Amino acid sequence: RRRRVAAMLQLALRRSMFPLLLLCFPFLLRAEHADADTDQGHRFFEQRAFRAGRFWVGDEDSVKASPSGSLPIIIESDRGQRVFGSEGHHTTILGLQFLQQTIKEGDTVIDYGTGTGIQAIGALRLGAESALAVDIDHEAVDLAERNAGHNGVGERLEARLAQNIDGTEGPFDVCIANILPGVLINMASHLALYVKPGGTIGLTGLKKRDIRNVKAAFAKDFEFEHEHLELGADAHLPEWSTKWGDQKDWVLLKATRTSRKVDHAHMSAHAHGERSEVQILTIRNAVIALVLLLIMTFVPRMGKLKES
Repeated sequence: RRRRVAAMLQLALRRSMFPLLLLCFPFLLRAEHADADTDQGHRFFEQRAFRAGRFWVGDEDSVKASPSGSLPIIIESDRGQRVFGSEGHHTTILGLQFLQQTIKEGDTVIDYGTGTGIQAIGALRLGAESALAVDIDHEAVDLAERNAGHNGVGERLEARLAQNIDGTEGPFDVCIANILPGVLINMASHLALYVKPGGTIGLTGLKKRDIRNVKAAFAKDFEFEHEHLELGADAHLPEWSTKWGDQKDWVLLKATRTSRKVDHAHMSAHAHGERSEVQILTIRNAVIALVLLLIMTFVPRMGKLKES
């Protein structure tokens, strides 16, 4: 990849094509990060298994040393560091603790924002019948499927892109969503589609300061428990978790779906409409970028022609 980028840069410099230099820059950055991620990926799980309640998470070698009575979860290490849910972030641990409190034998589960698939796999290890793992990232979807295979639950886990579901896949007994608070708020009505009346949702990816706004967004369809879930002083946090900076005040909100009916047909049509708008916006932006590139390329040349 570096060689391809270097060739593009040399061509740009040789022909004084500044726009091509601009195009090369993000690819150069991506190449550098890819090499760094690959190097770190090989070292990732070296003494880096982590514990979350009964769960012991790590690569295949790490889980061989899991304590007696624990539930091991194998997470692929070669690419896991690029996808969220592999390094024992507080919200990952909170999600696994929520599942241990919630999952009953035979439950159906949706893991929204699945990352490595760790929450969906955890639910299946606890006795859930099936799990739908959802993410916006192609790499996360592929990785979740592979990790499900590593844990012997591949036949019970389906991984899909968020762009390819519309709310008709459920409803499920349990939903776990580990996403940014702003995204949770915007998706409140959509996530309600996936939870059965009387079912349970766990919302994390937020801090204490976000509780009021998140609860307000979901209040129409859910009744929240008074107490939120947070990690106590006795939490078994991995030593390297300090690399994320301030990890205080992460919480998980637990709520029960009310019996209010949801118009699935209307919400599904709305979801399809949103995806169409996103696709149109993407195409429009691509056309605009192409026009700007053409202008930047040919306007200087036209000026030189006039001078000559």
